[in-house]
Amino acid sequence: MDLVKAIRTFVNVVAHQSFSAAAREQGLVTSAVSRQVAELESHYGCQLLTRSTRTMSLTAEGEYFLAEFKAILARLDQLELGAGDRRNKVSGLIRITSPLHSAQLSLQPSLSRFMAKYPEVSLSWLLANRSVNLLEEGVDLAIRVGELPDSSLVARRFTTVAVVFVASPDYLARHGTPDHPRALVQHRCLVDNSNPQLARWRYQEGGREHQIRVPATVEVNEGDLAGQFAADGHGIAQLPQFMVQQYLAEGRLVPILQAYALTPQPVSLVYPANRTNSVAVQALIEHLMADRPANLVNPSITP
Repeated sequence: MDLVKAIRTFVNVVAHQSFSAAAREQGLVTSAVSRQVAELESHYGCQLLTRSTRTMSLTAEGEYFLAEFKAILARLDQLELGAGDRRNKVSGLIRITSPLHSAQLSLQPSLSRFMAKYPEVSLSWLLANRSVNLLEEGVDLAIRVGELPDSSLVARRFTTVAVVFVASPDYLARHGTPDHPRALVQHRCLVDNSNPQLARWRYQEGGREHQIRVPATVEVNEGDLAGQFAADGHGIAQLPQFMVQQYLAEGRLVPILQAYALTPQPVSLVYPANRTNSVAVQALIEHLMADRPANLVNPSITP
């Protein structure tokens, strides 16, 4: 027996004072309604209604259970409405991941604005220079830089970032300015070894992309550190522009080999398709897309 269904049927019969009227409203035959009430009486071990060919009335037990049943159904209806509100509410924990340096993509201010707008959201942000398995690690959204491999994940282009060769004026005064990427083998190079293609720097020439293996004077697993070593005059680095923009603006670094610069690299929001079932995750995705800073969409070097 479906207990809740039987309770609703009993309450409906009492409201209509008729088995046949309750049956018509519920789209049932009268015998099915009568059977549900009988099963309800058997379940609680008491008679709820007295019946005759023309009338029915509640027993004392029926009066008691009717009041209790109405309270139960009201509570269930309230919970159902509340569940709908919760499904449509931007709240709960959102787990995101991005590369270590990506906080400088203006993500933190944007996320801060999102959380101010939706104070019932909590955030877990994993910064890691590795390809996090979103499904296995329960992550809702990833921010990834570079071309993406084919996968079952959904990807939306967030912005693009310029990748630049940089060095300090002091370093260039001491070691000279390379006129071609192949000349980098004669220079001190500062390598971010979190890059999957360790010590292989890419450049554009003749409409094609090329690679060159460079000597690593300093290896770090954080691009920010490579930028700092470059600003201190220790060598040449190839990094996303946003990571060294402050040094460029201060004149501590200058761009070189600009004729061989790569096409701006994509930054994407990546997420499992089923995460869009979450109102909060979908709201965050739309917020980030709408809140993109224009200077990253159209990057330019402004030393």
